[in-house]
Amino acid sequence: MGAPANTNTAYSSAQTNVATLKELYSDDAWVMKDLILNRNPALAIMDKDESESGMGGKYFPIPCLTDAGAGRSANFGNAQTYQSAPLTVEFQVGRVQNYSLATLTGDFLRASAQSIGAFMPGAELNVKAAFQQLGNDYAFSLFGDGSGTRGTYGLGAGSITNGVIKLDSLSQVYQFSVNMALVTFSVSGQTPTQSTGANLGYVIAVDTSLGTVTVSATQGGAAGTPTGWSSAFPYIAQVGDVNFITNGLSSANMLKWAGFAAWIPSVAPSGSDNFFTVNRSISPTKLAGLRFNGAGESIQDSLIDAVNQLAANGSEAGDPDFIFINPVSYQTLVKQLTAQGVYQMIKAKINEDVSISFKALVLPTANGEIAILQDRNCPSQLAYVITSKTWKIRSNGKLAMFLTYPGFYDQLGIPVQGSDAIQLQVGGYSNVTCNAPGANAVVQLAQ
Repeated sequence: MGAPANTNTAYSSAQTNVATLKELYSDDAWVMKDLILNRNPALAIMDKDESESGMGGKYFPIPCLTDAGAGRSANFGNAQTYQSAPLTVEFQVGRVQNYSLATLTGDFLRASAQSIGAFMPGAELNVKAAFQQLGNDYAFSLFGDGSGTRGTYGLGAGSITNGVIKLDSLSQVYQFSVNMALVTFSVSGQTPTQSTGANLGYVIAVDTSLGTVTVSATQGGAAGTPTGWSSAFPYIAQVGDVNFITNGLSSANMLKWAGFAAWIPSVAPSGSDNFFTVNRSISPTKLAGLRFNGAGESIQDSLIDAVNQLAANGSEAGDPDFIFINPVSYQTLVKQLTAQGVYQMIKAKINEDVSISFKALVLPTANGEIAILQDRNCPSQLAYVITSKTWKIRSNGKLAMFLTYPGFYDQLGIPVQGSDAIQLQVGGYSNVTCNAPGANAVVQLAQ
């Protein structure tokens, strides 16, 4: 049965898009390299399991060693008497869904079917946009806490006036794009509450220099603050990314990836923490990473001190190999190092034949050199010190793929019922896992 018609969907037509294409992408490596990973180094570098069993089943079990236990003594009898088994926990990580859709009219497809009538081959414009949207969202989510929050405007100096949102942090502006439909909400514990009336805001402008996002209360309308939007509901997310139920932001209910901010939170877990069934408060550093406040130091010193403290904890997983920071912090660090700066190229392998490289600044530490990469998705004034072998992005099939339904409907384009149009569906089923959070750290930076 065809997909139901949606009167709110802006279909791609011969009027709204002049160029499109006549063939769909079949080279997965090319799609991953150019449309998903090219400007997202953290997402590119992280190891991935895209096998059919990569994230199958009810959940994916991630065992983690908390303590080696007891059973050692200079006296054999004492070692035997006071021995205890190693303490382990198991994170039970569920997968989340992510979708990006494009709907094209039949007239548009036919008008662009021949090169003489189109500037691009096939449905390129729409398919490319669908993959890019999905890839950019994955890259954003890798640094996220699973809440879906793209920015805030009431927790700092931010505000909203006549539909113009001044974000609390300038770096958050890169997570918004024109035509996004947004929701705002408040948070109490792990429960999100949508703004009064559940009204949406439609992005009509994004100013990356000023750190502002302008919304309209109606789709295609003029700038204006949606009813109920205020600093009392300071969190902003794309519609559909937040689970508005009791404890909707808990790991069992969240709709987005459990990214770095979820596995290595800036505030140590306490009390009845229940992260993928594990109470991390019993060992907040080993089970939820190291938190280091370097706000009183230079960026270089804070990163070195954080790495040294991480080494002192003695994680069995080994030493960190990457540090991800915001571009503003990265440029500040470059200025601090001046002539001392040493760079290297970091290669991320996509498959046996395709790879992509990123330029990294080298940080010398007592535990070896660590590559520092700037990533636009990293929050401002934060750095993540990562031991990459402890992380894996797991997906049930390709991370980003055309959605087909073998045995039911295996064509790429699904006819839209009641319309002269087809819908192209791109999506994936995945999550982020870490088997040794204690080998990683989040660092508060001065700039």
